[in-house]
Amino acid sequence: MKTISRPGWLLPALVMMGSVAAANLAHAQDRVAVARCVSESGSFLTRKVGQTEWTVVKEKDELFTSDTLIASLDSALESLNGAVRASVKGDKADKEPYPVLETGLILSKAKDIDLTFSLERGRIRVTNTKQNGSAKVQILIRGKPTDYVLKSPGDAFVIQIYGRWPAGVPFKKDAKDTEGPPLAVVFLQVKGETQVIGPKVNETMQAPPGKALFIADNLSHDNPDPPQVLTKLPEWAEDGEPTERVKKIKETLSKLRKGLVSKPIDAVLDEFLESKDPGERRAAVVFLGATDNLARLGDALMTTKYPDVWDNAVVVLRGWIGRGPGQDMILYQRLIDKRNYTPNQASATLNLLHSYGEEDLARPETYEMLMDYMESDKQAMRGLAYWHLSRLVPEGKKFNYEPQDSKEKREAALKEWRKLIPAGKLPPK
Repeated sequence: MKTISRPGWLLPALVMMGSVAAANLAHAQDRVAVARCVSESGSFLTRKVGQTEWTVVKEKDELFTSDTLIASLDSALESLNGAVRASVKGDKADKEPYPVLETGLILSKAKDIDLTFSLERGRIRVTNTKQNGSAKVQILIRGKPTDYVLKSPGDAFVIQIYGRWPAGVPFKKDAKDTEGPPLAVVFLQVKGETQVIGPKVNETMQAPPGKALFIADNLSHDNPDPPQVLTKLPEWAEDGEPTERVKKIKETLSKLRKGLVSKPIDAVLDEFLESKDPGERRAAVVFLGATDNLARLGDALMTTKYPDVWDNAVVVLRGWIGRGPGQDMILYQRLIDKRNYTPNQASATLNLLHSYGEEDLARPETYEMLMDYMESDKQAMRGLAYWHLSRLVPEGKKFNYEPQDSKEKREAALKEWRKLIPAGKLPPK
């Protein structure tokens, strides 16, 4: 998808800034069953409000309000009244507009609505599964509700949210909620019609050919654009034959789910983190981020012999701090409290989890700083600095720097890096 307009007609209802903690507090209600798992056992994990332990959901298990649910590809739940199905179908073409690692949601209950939930992150497909008539769904994003009326049985839409700090925006310890990571929102009508009703909108979306799509990549618009008219569904939303990569991911997830059902979670993670299959190692890293297990993820980075674990962990952590306001401060404080970082070291680490802007990359000091961090006594800082530098200057990969190597090996590789990028100079083009 190449054309990205910036419609703001749904943003007041969808992406008002608010802390993740405040959103979760809104779910502190009586815990009642409102849905049921209709996909294979292990396709969902659930965590009760106020607790830290995760439980594997089995097929046909009831799902409760206030609990957090984590889902991956081919996960599905259905409202107890049979009116609505919410599923994670994935992108079989590998061409979706934003990368999704996992989907997180919190079920709730509202009067005269078939299914209500907060979409915390990821992508969900919502389908009217009634025999007759319309189905009504309410979705909250960062605490703000919007109603969706799927007019006929089989009507369906996809909604996806994706938070990420923009390039060039540094970490700020005193950031306000309104300065949190921007949230991209994608809505696509994939079948039939849906009436979208919010504080400032009452619009009917239609599957192609029709008024089917909006993509918003900003938080406020003085002159909002209308929804986009599509003649056909984009490739990422079609139910075609999956690519070989997607087939491999599905195989890995199937193995992971079977393991979660039959073994303790930690034992399954040990097996996947130490696997010779890079896809299984990636699944374990994503799992750790999805379940907020930063301590275990940090331990894995300190002990792994596989560079791809580092690469995937950086992607996972960048997504983790992009979920919403305050996420980066949680990680900052944990580095100080649990990893004995100084405040300066913790701030530097969080900055390394952000992205450099064009002005940063035009300054020799940026590259000198990254090479200095590659000498840090904190392995995480070394690894993050190398993660950036090896992508900005791929030629330096031949020096075989690895953050977990001995000090002598690192110094030898870094000496070559400094020859490639002398002090006061920009990298060779």
